Amino acid sequence: MVRLAWRASFGGILSILVFSIIVNVLRFIAPLYILHIFDRIPASRSVETLILLTIIALLAIVAGIALDAVRKRLLGQWGKWIEEQLGHVIVYRGLNERSIGQSPSVQASLDELSRLRSFIAKSAVHWIDVVWAPVFLLGVYLIEPLLGLVAFGAVVIMIGLGAFQEAATRESRHASRKAAADAGEIVLNAERKYETVGALSMASNLASRWRQTTAAHLDERERAEARSTVYRLMSRGLGDCLRIIMIGVGIWLFLHGVLTLGGVFAARMMGGLGYRLAERATGSWRSLKDGVAAYRSIKAQLANEPGRSISVHSATDKAELMLDQVSFRYPGQASDTIRKLSLTLAAGEILVITGSAGSGKTTLSRLAVGLLEPRHGQARLGDVEIRRIPPDRQAQLIGYLPQQTELFRGTVRENIACMGDANFDDVVAAAKLAAIHDVLVRLPDGYDTLIGDELTALSGSEQKRIALARAVYRRPRLLVLDEPAANLDRRSRKALEAAVSNLRAAGASIIITQATKSSRWNTIADKFLILGGGTPELTVASDVRGENISEMRRVK
Repeated sequence: MVRLAWRASFGGILSILVFSIIVNVLRFIAPLYILHIFDRIPASRSVETLILLTIIALLAIVAGIALDAVRKRLLGQWGKWIEEQLGHVIVYRGLNERSIGQSPSVQASLDELSRLRSFIAKSAVHWIDVVWAPVFLLGVYLIEPLLGLVAFGAVVIMIGLGAFQEAATRESRHASRKAAADAGEIVLNAERKYETVGALSMASNLASRWRQTTAAHLDERERAEARSTVYRLMSRGLGDCLRIIMIGVGIWLFLHGVLTLGGVFAARMMGGLGYRLAERATGSWRSLKDGVAAYRSIKAQLANEPGRSISVHSATDKAELMLDQVSFRYPGQASDTIRKLSLTLAAGEILVITGSAGSGKTTLSRLAVGLLEPRHGQARLGDVEIRRIPPDRQAQLIGYLPQQTELFRGTVRENIACMGDANFDDVVAAAKLAAIHDVLVRLPDGYDTLIGDELTALSGSEQKRIALARAVYRRPRLLVLDEPAANLDRRSRKALEAAVSNLRAAGASIIITQATKSSRWNTIADKFLILGGGTPELTVASDVRGENISEMRRVK
């Protein structure tokens, strides 16, 4: 992907380099103008030549400014284009291929991309131009070697100061960024959990913690800024000293007949140009480091081949769900949460999973929909691994209702349609299946009402039924419901049971997790799985009709 971006950018990069050459060549016009004005015009006393040279110099300066503006505009547009092109891929890959707890933050990757764009748009021009600094210093040396050595020495000292400043402020900047991130996280978490904060009067304690964290951030930032200010003052002072020394030495050489007056001021101007180009590049050294680091990180992320999707036969719509010797362990765990579990669930069958808290019910539901990758074994629909099903087909085949209701900022219609554009009839059909249609049409804007982020006062039961409508949208082949009846009122539970029965009749395989072993689901289930307390117990309904599910015998 990065290679393709470079290839697509070739024409623009070439234009920027050509403009940079022209801009820096035109910068020689001013020193040459000074040289001729002081050395040629007084001797020839030609007013016409003076006017012509002045017009040429002014036109060159205006042209240089115009080309420089175009060049910077091109760099800005290039940075924006890179962020648009790569940002979409980063978000898609990060959200589509993310395995819980096993992938870097998408926002962190986008922050790196933003730093790369910022470097290209703001600082890259300084590093493109810095290669011309030696050319200007060489011009000074050709006019007078002694002045060339003075200018070169000033540039070396300035670069040394920049390196010292970077090393001296590195730890303070890192500590400041970390403290700022910690302080921001305190506020963000508090805003998300405002009910707990308000009910338990935690605002004062959290404000105190934020103040302590921010104080450390401000101290480190002040220390880094103080050192940076010293560097800037020293660099500016060094530049002023360079100009004075070059004029002083130049006039001394003029008095001894070694150098003309035009040569003195031309050398001083070219030395100043070389120094300024090097100073700008040194001042943006940190931006260069951040940009290079961001580029390498993004390149490494996009260089990794995504999990290859495979062709899915149409018969997969009716194939069995198979867990084949599946084992899974979260990072840092000493033992497997799920160990060598095998089961088969045919189309139209319902599996009810029970077990105590922490027994692996939610883990198993995540394995079944491809959110987690088994440590050993496979989770398949027929012969196809669920994690390798193309995303567009997976959206049609699998429906999922997580234990915690998760709605996104958008309209009701968009939430039910998985935040995409969809046929409104399909959305309404899903809402009716979840028995939420009558509630939605009474909202201020009906299905176009904004929800999420506390925008609409929906009850917890209503929010869960919207999430259920999203899960059954387009009638998936496999439906996984994690603790679906939790926090639902009686009417909502009946609607949920009706939706499950409807989908079952249409040939969907349904997995339901529940905390207790006695539930309405037990009367309609085809298979039961008990987790916790040792080896998982898988039992078919025909073996336990009329028995208490807690006393089921294990099927060998």
